[in-house]
Amino acid sequence: MTSPENIANGVPVQREVIVTVKKESIGSFKLDGLVPAVFTPMTKDGAVDYDKFEMYCNHLTSKGMSQIYVNGTTGEGFSLTLDEREKIVEKWIEVGKKRYVKILKKLNTITMNLFKGIVMITSATRMVLNGKIKSIVVQVGALNLHDTKTMAEHAVKVGADAIATVPPLFFKPKTVDYLVKYCKEVASAAPNLPFYFYHLPGATGVELCIEDFLKVAAKEIPSLVGVKFSSTDLVDFIGCVHVPAPNRDDGKFNMMFGYDQIIMAGKILGADGGVGTSFNFMAYVSRKVLDSKDKGDSIEARLYQYRTQQTCKVVYKYGDLLGGSVAAFKALMTLIDVDLGPARSPMRCPTDQELVEIRSELQNIGFFDWYD
Repeated sequence: MTSPENIANGVPVQREVIVTVKKESIGSFKLDGLVPAVFTPMTKDGAVDYDKFEMYCNHLTSKGMSQIYVNGTTGEGFSLTLDEREKIVEKWIEVGKKRYVKILKKLNTITMNLFKGIVMITSATRMVLNGKIKSIVVQVGALNLHDTKTMAEHAVKVGADAIATVPPLFFKPKTVDYLVKYCKEVASAAPNLPFYFYHLPGATGVELCIEDFLKVAAKEIPSLVGVKFSSTDLVDFIGCVHVPAPNRDDGKFNMMFGYDQIIMAGKILGADGGVGTSFNFMAYVSRKVLDSKDKGDSIEARLYQYRTQQTCKVVYKYGDLLGGSVAAFKALMTLIDVDLGPARSPMRCPTDQELVEIRSELQNIGFFDWYD
């Protein structure tokens, strides 16, 4: 029976009922295991293909993925407009978390048990529900601080779980203090969201010591939870693992390794997991690397790590020809029947002959026998 306060003159009152999912705090938020750096689906003419996000999300979750990293290098974030980047985040939240306002077209009412009572849910109702993706991390870094902060604020507004940023890309920081000051400004735009620094020196040209960065940033950025560490500098990485994190419940920074070909090394040195491109198409192989290492079977772990290296070697070879590795990775996705379209210019699609050659080289290493 509907309670009297929900009825006016015999007509259900249009109330807004929000069923929220409590977010983890900055102290407890943690990525672990495999976190795919997701691609951005595109149409043949280079527009964002929003119709493919649901299919893509289903592919990832069918492989056991429940955390994603959006608008990074793999997602072609720096080839997208600000408006596109924001819409992409919204779409991932829609298909991955089902957190959007759902406005009913007709005045249909349903009932649900809530707080041991009956509440009428009408066309004015919003339901905020959990979905298939547990954590969505948004890379907000851009070529200017204004856009970066705008995207951080947007991430808060639409319900993302965490943000990350690259360093300034043109006026590059030459000192740790400069980098900390910049990251503090970015994090201040979303002070209650977990914040990650995205360390990618091969692309950004910023090769500061991240161990030193964490020591200073720990005192200056309350929302700093960790680093996506996409570098082969294992000396620096192990230093990062041992920097105390005063704002974290476990006292440790959440260190996610971003170099897929040596994730085994990262795990041995203390990584909580990895954020990478290869988890989109060979999650099974990468999971075997981590699981074998955890079981103490280094021989098996090395075997699966080598398979990752073999695959990436093929892809990077063609990436050089196509203007970027993302174009070759997207071609590989097509070969496993997950068509996400081409990469955006200045990268290009492989020719039909190049695609045949990519398939042939992958067959030669046995990729199609063991990737899934």
